[in-house]
Amino acid sequence: MNPYRYGRALAWSGMFMLVGTIIFWGILGQNIPPYSPALGAEEFAAQIREHAGQIRVGMIVQMPLSVLYFTWGVAIWMVMRAIEKENGSNAVLSILQLAGALFTTIVFVLPCSVWLAVAYRPEVMEPKTLLMMYDFGWMFFDMAYSLTTMQLVAFGICVLQDRREQPLVPGWAAWFSMFVVVSFALLTMMPLVYGGPFSRSGLLNYFVEFTLFFLMWLVVGIYVLKALGRLEMEHYAAHGSR
Repeated sequence: MNPYRYGRALAWSGMFMLVGTIIFWGILGQNIPPYSPALGAEEFAAQIREHAGQIRVGMIVQMPLSVLYFTWGVAIWMVMRAIEKENGSNAVLSILQLAGALFTTIVFVLPCSVWLAVAYRPEVMEPKTLLMMYDFGWMFFDMAYSLTTMQLVAFGICVLQDRREQPLVPGWAAWFSMFVVVSFALLTMMPLVYGGPFSRSGLLNYFVEFTLFFLMWLVVGIYVLKALGRLEMEHYAAHGSR
């Protein structure tokens, strides 16, 4: 039986979520960029009330869509297990990556549920309450980066240990994923400021940070797809036809 039978479908699920996240979380969810923390409660509430309908649609779709981050993590796990087996090592790194993907799924789902609640009936809620809930969603979304760090560090270390003559995933992709992890340190400034490049809508903590994260998502997704295709071909070459 082909152990990689569903691998590419799982890998494509991550790419599908990447596109969907840009549309539903980003565009419809009013997160490109998010509302500035410098806004006063009344001004913020007016913005939410104006765009409540599309925010609700965006979050309603994004919440179930987010499970695809975990299925994508399973595809990455399949590639990592192949590397670990080839090296004769244990499954610690692949398990850590899978756990990181699971926890990162929660990092998407929980804040989206908070923002959905913010947009549910903003006309009857106090502006300060709306602002506090919105802030909470972003505090969780940005400051839980340690969970994704676990995933990306485990992935990077595993890939760099691949002893194949032609590694399943190129080393530069591993180094890039870990560079993105290092950049997460910038997020620690977010709760300390209300404006400027380190705020949740600022140049560094939003535009640079999310560009790097989404680019990493695309790069890893492409190479995981290629690696799974190669692993399937190697399996069929060793065990005969399908």
